[in-house]
Amino acid sequence: MKRLCFPSLSILLLVSFILVLAPLILALGSALYSLEQLTGESQRMVYQAVSLTQASRMLLEHLTAMERSAKQALILEDVALFERYRNLRQTFVSELQSLAKMATGEPELRRLLHRLEGDEFDLYAQLSDPELDHRTKLAVADQFGQLRRLAERIWELSIQLVGHCLQRLEERSRQARRQTMRHLVILLPVVLGLVAVFIYLITRPMRQLDAAIRKLGDRDFDQPIVVQGSRDLESLGQRLDWLRLRLRMLEAEKRRFMRNVSHELKTPLANVHEGAELLADRVVGDLNTEQEEIVRIIGVNAGRLYRMIEDLIRYGQLQNTEIVQKPQQVDLRRLVEDVLEDYQVRLKGNEIQVRKQLQACQLFGFAEQLRLMIDNLLSNAVKYSPRGGQIELMLQRCKENVIFEIRDQGPGIPPEERERVFDALYQGRLGKRMGIEGTGLGLSIVNECAMIHRGRVEIVDVKGWGACLRVTLPVDGVRI
Repeated sequence: MKRLCFPSLSILLLVSFILVLAPLILALGSALYSLEQLTGESQRMVYQAVSLTQASRMLLEHLTAMERSAKQALILEDVALFERYRNLRQTFVSELQSLAKMATGEPELRRLLHRLEGDEFDLYAQLSDPELDHRTKLAVADQFGQLRRLAERIWELSIQLVGHCLQRLEERSRQARRQTMRHLVILLPVVLGLVAVFIYLITRPMRQLDAAIRKLGDRDFDQPIVVQGSRDLESLGQRLDWLRLRLRMLEAEKRRFMRNVSHELKTPLANVHEGAELLADRVVGDLNTEQEEIVRIIGVNAGRLYRMIEDLIRYGQLQNTEIVQKPQQVDLRRLVEDVLEDYQVRLKGNEIQVRKQLQACQLFGFAEQLRLMIDNLLSNAVKYSPRGGQIELMLQRCKENVIFEIRDQGPGIPPEERERVFDALYQGRLGKRMGIEGTGLGLSIVNECAMIHRGRVEIVDVKGWGACLRVTLPVDGVRI
């Protein structure tokens, strides 16, 4: 299946915005359509109910006026009043027919209107009948009371219809709300799903780039860098992979240079050191005081350079430790005890006390490199500890890790230098100020040893102590 690939991150963001917004627009359009229908229906129903109420009220008023005119005409036997009754009746009949048209959807109201229409017609026919005598017509006119009660019933029913109209509007409003909620319930998971998909599509290459940069920062140049995403981010991943190859080549060249230079310098420097010792031993003759001082300075500095070259050689050898050696089970507590035994003379000479909290810990790794790591940590602690101070060593097992911690009462490591002290050949300002000699490779070697064992070195703050370095190593960090 062909993988979907966007030409750029901006287009991916635009497509994601459109696809996420489309369901929301659909839901909004549906809600607006329902609201428009509800508004139109409410206007129609309210207009119909108000019109029915007004018409039924007018019908009752015209019926009352008709009754008054008819009775006055019969009592006074006035033809003009009876003619007025006829005119009022025509208006009444017209309003009655209009009201009947408005009540098309109300069967009970139409039935009452038809009944009122028939009863009123019968009453009018009797009042207009010339064969009936005056007394009979007066008796017949009493039927207006029955018509009036019927008209009042029609008016009351129209008022009730207003309430029914409001109930129907409320029910229609609830239906519209339920429909809108159903749309939201259906569309919300779709929107959230689309959001999750596009967040994954956008953040995945970012995470891959972040992981690739972290690997480059940790000098892991072996794994190819592959970024899957939009074309511009994939192109950026390809450039990072080119940078990885370039850095790996430069790292190899640096190692080869350090190895060759170290070996090339070691032999002539050894000759210089041996020559200075021969002069100091007066093998070629006696020396005066000034010559002895010069020979001593040459010997001291030649020894210092020799130790620096030894550290450089060990630092270069750490890069290929996993190829040269095979990992094995190491008793880390015994290794710490052995290294500590080698420092007894220096510790006594500086009157430094050592407190130990060493648990039995087995570690799968390289014994020589672990010894070198512990040796450098202890060497730094001794160099920076004041005379009569204390050093504390702690070794413990924590789940699947072994933690080794060493503390001293020296000046500590300033926060601004903690990121750089693990760089090769870096020496802190406090060491230079205190006149402590060093190659600047001690903590670099410690860091390399920890990385070889898939562990880490960190500087922690402990109240009452100077420098505190903690090494965390997995129990089977280099198991093949």
